[in-house]
Amino acid sequence: MSLNWNFSTVADELGGVITHAEAAARLEQAVYGVDSLAELALHKVLADGLATRFEVAREVHYPSSAGGKLTHRQRCDLVLTPRGRPLRLDSRPAGLFDPPDQASPGEALWLELKVAAQFRSAGVRHSGYGAQWRTAVVEDLKKMEAEPAIKEAGLLLIVFTESVDVLENDLQLFEDVMVMKEVLAGFRHVRSIPILDRMGHSICTVALWPTIQR
Repeated sequence: MSLNWNFSTVADELGGVITHAEAAARLEQAVYGVDSLAELALHKVLADGLATRFEVAREVHYPSSAGGKLTHRQRCDLVLTPRGRPLRLDSRPAGLFDPPDQASPGEALWLELKVAAQFRSAGVRHSGYGAQWRTAVVEDLKKMEAEPAIKEAGLLLIVFTESVDVLENDLQLFEDVMVMKEVLAGFRHVRSIPILDRMGHSICTVALWPTIQR
């Protein structure tokens, strides 16, 4: 499964980022919490939080599309490399002031991130909640596992639910979908963080699945 990356440790770090963000919202007595953030805004919160432990790159082009037009190349949401060794990007030429010890794509952890929420606003259920778990996520997994230059990758799901029971049922349903779609993924690493119920959610969960590279 994982050669260099400990997925349990990464899940712990992600859970810590959410815990910190929730604590900050409570301290400010904010009307809105982490569950109200737009998906890209939540990406930034996670990237900024992880940057205390790793080098983090966002929206990184997949290696197999090197040489193509940047606007046509598919991108990965988050890419982690060891602290002090930023990812070597193929989207720009090497420069004189680049860090001397850059990490290759094969040394990085590539993460596709999806966010799913039961409620879109207070008391209003998200009509697309079920769909958020399925087609697009499975396509991301297939995209990652087919990349020959990537050695380690994972699917990161941030999900907001009203209860643990809903969460556990939905995680199992999602894994059933992956089996049906013949997507290969490893054991999931789950961290659940209680959040203040501002719009119907009482739990934010980080679920991280290692992909099995073909």
